[in-house]
Amino acid sequence: MPRQGRIDYPGALQHIIGRGIERRAIFKEEADKTAFLKRIKENLTKSSMRCYAWCVMDNHFHLLLETGKTGLSEFMRRLLTSYAVYYNTKHKRSGHLFQNRYKSIICDKERYLVSLIRYIHLNPVKANVVGIERLNKYEWTGHKELTGDQAEGIIEMEEVLGYFGRRQGEARKEYEGFIRKGIGLSEDYEGGGLIRSAGGIGEAIKRGTEERELYDERILGGGEFVEQVLGELEAEEHGAKKIKDISDLVRKIATYYRVSKDEILETRKEKVRQARNVLIYLANKYLGVKGRELGKMMGIKEAAVSICREKGRQVCLKDRMEQKLIG
Repeated sequence: MPRQGRIDYPGALQHIIGRGIERRAIFKEEADKTAFLKRIKENLTKSSMRCYAWCVMDNHFHLLLETGKTGLSEFMRRLLTSYAVYYNTKHKRSGHLFQNRYKSIICDKERYLVSLIRYIHLNPVKANVVGIERLNKYEWTGHKELTGDQAEGIIEMEEVLGYFGRRQGEARKEYEGFIRKGIGLSEDYEGGGLIRSAGGIGEAIKRGTEERELYDERILGGGEFVEQVLGELEAEEHGAKKIKDISDLVRKIATYYRVSKDEILETRKEKVRQARNVLIYLANKYLGVKGRELGKMMGIKEAAVSICREKGRQVCLKDRMEQKLIG
C-alpha cells in the first residue's frame, strides 16, 4: 500500500519523531546532541516555525513544532541534512544516518498540546535514563527551559507557560505538577485519528454508522478535527489566493468589519476584538508572523497572542472567514 503524503499547512501543530537507520544510535556523544540542538535553534531562527517541546535520546528524537510560512519538509531537510553531514564527518562514516522517512503527526492543538509537551519531556524518565527528581537538570529535553533551570532558547516559553498560569512562578509550579502526574500514565500520541482514540481499529469498526467519525492515520484528533485538517489541505492544494503582506491583510479585515485600520491595531474595544483575533490567526498562518512580533504590533503579551489566535481560528472555521477574506 503506497504511503500517504505528509499533511502540512501554516499553523499546523506537528509531532515529529526521527530515528536512526535500523534504530542505531544517531548521537554517540553529548557533543553530538549539542550539535543537533544548535542546528535546531539556528533553523528556528531562520524560519517561522515555533517549538513547544523537544527531546533527544541516543537513537531518536522528538520535536513538537508549529508550522509557519516555512514548510515542515524544508525545515526538516535543512536540519537533518546538516546534522548528517556533521555526524558522518566526525565519526568517519558514510551513507544514510536517519530512517528514510521521519514520522510527522498533525495534532489538535487545543486538545493535545500540553499532553504532548508532557509526553515528550517525560521520554527519558519513562526510559529509565534519568529520574524525575533530576529531570530539571537533565540536558536533553526542553523541560529544563520551562522550569527555568537552563535557558536553551528553543521553546516558545512564554506561550507554553501561559497555559499553566498568568505569573511565571505560579505557571512553573503548575507545569511541574502536571509533569509529575504523567509518570504513571500510559500515553500514546503517535496519530491515528478516531481509530486510536476509540481503542484500535476493532473498536472503531464496532461503532454504529451514526457514531463513526472521519479518521486519518496521519492525524491525532477526533473526527471533526480530522475533517477540518483535510479541508485545510484541500484549500492549500487548490491554491487559495494568498495575502500580499500584513498591511494588505489589515486592510481586508478592516473593510470586512467596517472599522479603521488604526482601531484594529491600537484599541481593544469589544467591536474590534473579533477582528483583532482573526488578524492574529491569519497573519500567523499565511504570513508566518511570529507571536512575539504580533504581540508587539497589537500591544499584548505573547501568551495572550496564543489565546487570540485560537479564538481567531474558531471564528474562521465557524464563519468561513478565510474564504471571504482571501478567496
